[in-house]
Amino acid sequence: MIFVLMESQDTATDFMYKVWPQIEANKNKIIAGVAIVVLAVAVFSFISWNRQQNQVAAGEAMTQALLSLKPDANLNDVSHSYLAVAEDYPNSMAGQRALLQGATVLFTEGDYTNAQRYFQQYVDAHPDDAFSAHAALGVAKCYAAEGKINDAVGEYQRVINDFGDAQAQAEARFALAQINMQAGNYTDALRLFQQVAQAEQYGALGTEAAQYAYELHFKTPQPAPAPSVAPAKTPATAPAPAATPFNLSH
Repeated sequence: MIFVLMESQDTATDFMYKVWPQIEANKNKIIAGVAIVVLAVAVFSFISWNRQQNQVAAGEAMTQALLSLKPDANLNDVSHSYLAVAEDYPNSMAGQRALLQGATVLFTEGDYTNAQRYFQQYVDAHPDDAFSAHAALGVAKCYAAEGKINDAVGEYQRVINDFGDAQAQAEARFALAQINMQAGNYTDALRLFQQVAQAEQYGALGTEAAQYAYELHFKTPQPAPAPSVAPAKTPATAPAPAATPFNLSH
């Protein structure tokens, strides 16, 4: 055992003798490399800490903004409180939610132009966020509220085609169905309502869609039944000629 230990120590010593000249020759590079690694770790740690602090500060700012509202505050004051937090902390979770909530309050207030602008700002800044589909849905609803039906239809289609949020897709189909129904396009409206009723079988939206589908079923032109073909008549068999009596006079 002692022999094996001594042999291991000798091997390590031989290795150090061989490697040490290379270490000496490249010590400046090694020191620089170690310094870069240490600096990178320090920067990453600082960024992570700063992000955490930013998240905390944004949350506190949101809470403070809501607490500072007067009991009789109007929707305009509420929207400004949300949007102020969103502007001060754009890269925080609280700031992102404040932007979406501020746009929603503006929509409720009837300020569709500014609501659409902030909804679109959210979609552009966070296209893959969990709430981006609902922000895009907000853009479509703002266009619809302003009477810009073609723009609204395009945005509703975008929600259906470009986002994977099933709830937002159902709401977009429901809205498109209503637009088609108002335009008298009952066939497409019925199809969309049926899709929503199928996707949201146990939700309030699905129940409402099913009711609309039931009512539209009687307004939608049904395909005419195929004309019945009368069976071909079997030609009557001609009566057999009367038998000629034999002449028995012979």
